[in-house]
Amino acid sequence: MEIILLSVAFGAFILWWMFSSPKRLRKMGDRFPGPKAYPIVGNTFNFPIIGPNAPQSWSASSKKYGYTMRYWLGPELHIFVSEPDDMQMILSSPTLITKSSSYKLLDSWLGTGLLLATGNLWQMRRKAITPTFHFKILEKFIPTFNKCANTLVNCLKDKTDKGYFNIIEFMSNCALDAIAETAMGTEIKAQTEPLEKYPNSISRMTKYLGERLRNPLLGMEPIYTLSGRRQKEAEHLDILFSLPLEVLERKRNEKSNIPSETELLEEDYGAKKKTAFLELLLEMKQKNIPGFQSDKDIKDEVMTFMFEGHDTTTTVLSYTIWLLGMHPDIQEELYNEIKEVTENRELTIEVYQKMHYLERVIKESLRLYPPVPAFGRQATQDIVLPTSGYVIPAGAQIDLVIYLLHRREDIFPEPDKFIPDRFLEPAKHPFAYLPFSAGPRNCIGQKFAMLDLKAIISHVVLNYKIESDSDLEVNPELLLRTSKGPNVKLTVRNP
Repeated sequence: MEIILLSVAFGAFILWWMFSSPKRLRKMGDRFPGPKAYPIVGNTFNFPIIGPNAPQSWSASSKKYGYTMRYWLGPELHIFVSEPDDMQMILSSPTLITKSSSYKLLDSWLGTGLLLATGNLWQMRRKAITPTFHFKILEKFIPTFNKCANTLVNCLKDKTDKGYFNIIEFMSNCALDAIAETAMGTEIKAQTEPLEKYPNSISRMTKYLGERLRNPLLGMEPIYTLSGRRQKEAEHLDILFSLPLEVLERKRNEKSNIPSETELLEEDYGAKKKTAFLELLLEMKQKNIPGFQSDKDIKDEVMTFMFEGHDTTTTVLSYTIWLLGMHPDIQEELYNEIKEVTENRELTIEVYQKMHYLERVIKESLRLYPPVPAFGRQATQDIVLPTSGYVIPAGAQIDLVIYLLHRREDIFPEPDKFIPDRFLEPAKHPFAYLPFSAGPRNCIGQKFAMLDLKAIISHVVLNYKIESDSDLEVNPELLLRTSKGPNVKLTVRNP
């Protein structure tokens, strides 16, 4: 049976390669420098694009071929780009807004949410959602962030003075509590009553997606289904959908909890009371706002916000806490700032805005370990790159490699060092630092994310001294995960 399956797979793969890659694409792609590509498989087996070996591969290839190079995944041409001028041209374009084909793997999970939508649908959704991240609405989320951060501090007490432990689970549950309450208006108490299935399903889903990116065979049917992964994916999606769908049904029937049209149109965008993202979307559907005509439209957007607000926040929190434990001098300077700024004060948005050193610490963590190591765009037209003059042909996939960009020595001196004060200097290029992307498709929730991160990190640093185990292994998948670590140990600070 296995031999038959492999034969069918190989035959399908050859047909895909023969008929999927136009001659023009092959000819123009071969003008770019890059690793040797083999017939049929391309660079599938000699250029790791994800996994523990990927960062070293990216770095070595950039030194050999430059910051613009090509590789082939079967018949699919990918162009690696890490030049600021090229990134500016691509990300600023009002027409190059279609995500690369790799993002299609997320369709079953995120549907037509803002991350995957394109064209008129994306424009309608973006326009409708932007006001929900207004300053006045974000201000009302601060008590939720503080509550979740205080719960985290209490949960960590059991880990003090007990040696090293992996911080990811604690950060994940805290981030999940915060995003569930702000996105869906419901407490799930993941920190005190851990929902192991939900974060585990997110982890497994991103792992499956990574496997399909790395191995084009798994991106084909019936191979994906016959491998058993389709069934496992469906089981994890049932878990991931269950919570939002349950809350959506409940909120839809609680008309009194949905903000009125008058409230939404007030100058403060309806922020007189704490209003969850889901409730604002339900009101948009009630008002027949373009882009939000069905429950599916709302579900897709909530799932997208949950994914981006939970998993990416978990990643940034974990790396930042680990980095502080690796640099006790920076940790102490941060502690002194937080203590001074928060002493005898209610923790409001204004207080968090005064934590300038904390902001630089987070920015530097995002530079070294961007949660999304690369963004993908599809070349819907021929693109002339301003830096090199190379022409990316229509139909190619563009990989904007943020991880490489952020570690360029010509832009960030001593790029592998953790130096928060480098952000005291003006940026050398407006598109040299892109943890939240840039241009029309930049991350709509970046201010939300920064406030959430500041609240959680400040509470941890104020209560604990952090020491980190240096043994860390980065493992890029869909997000910048780890194969080993980050492990820390905590000591309670003296009052």
